Amino acid sequence: MKNNILLWGSKSKALIINKLIQNYKEELNAKFLNIKDSKKNNPNVRYIFDPYNKKNSFESKATFSNNIKDLNKILENINYFVVCIGSNFGKARYFISRELEKFKCKPLSIVNKHSFIDSTATLGRGVIVMPNTTIHCYTKVNDYCILNTSCTIEHECTIGYGSHIMGGSCIAGKVKIGNFVTVGSNATILPNLKISDGAYIGAGAVVTRNVKKNEIVVGNPAKFAKYNTHKYDLKIFKKNK
Repeated sequence: MKNNILLWGSKSKALIINKLIQNYKEELNAKFLNIKDSKKNNPNVRYIFDPYNKKNSFESKATFSNNIKDLNKILENINYFVVCIGSNFGKARYFISRELEKFKCKPLSIVNKHSFIDSTATLGRGVIVMPNTTIHCYTKVNDYCILNTSCTIEHECTIGYGSHIMGGSCIAGKVKIGNFVTVGSNATILPNLKISDGAYIGAGAVVTRNVKKNEIVVGNPAKFAKYNTHKYDLKIFKKNK
């Protein structure tokens, strides 16, 4: 089988990932891509699947479907996948990815060549790392995280599963970020803090204290605003059986 790829999602995140895969030799770090025999068989976005969109939002040679009945056939004909769900939907991105893994499809890690990743840092499966991102020494980024353009993850940090660090954010040293956390654009988290599961850090916030589970904090210094909720639906996989 050729290196056929499924993009789950059909909006902006899929547009970006599709472009990066098309230009993978120029834009992606082959060390993290982990595609078998990419020199012989170029990565090919074969399918775009989005059950919540009537049509693909961008031009692509890939076959688009929003029909649940097509899913088994699609999964039989792909080797790899990228779940293109951004924003604060980390829980959806993570659990949909885990379902796709059950079909023996492998997640791609999309790591831009123009990011800096220290040799002592570790990246989990299916991460997306955009240009000018810095991941400093002894930091661990877990599965299905998104690190957006020009964010900085300092030394000895931990980023939990399915978290999203938005563009321009700065995570100082020894910060522990839980699962499914969203850090808004240009936010700053000071050293040695703990951001618990499901929290949301507002854009531009300056976090000076620990943040509890599912708290949304905003402002400088960041203060509690309300509680975050997480929406995801895996019924599509049950309907498909």
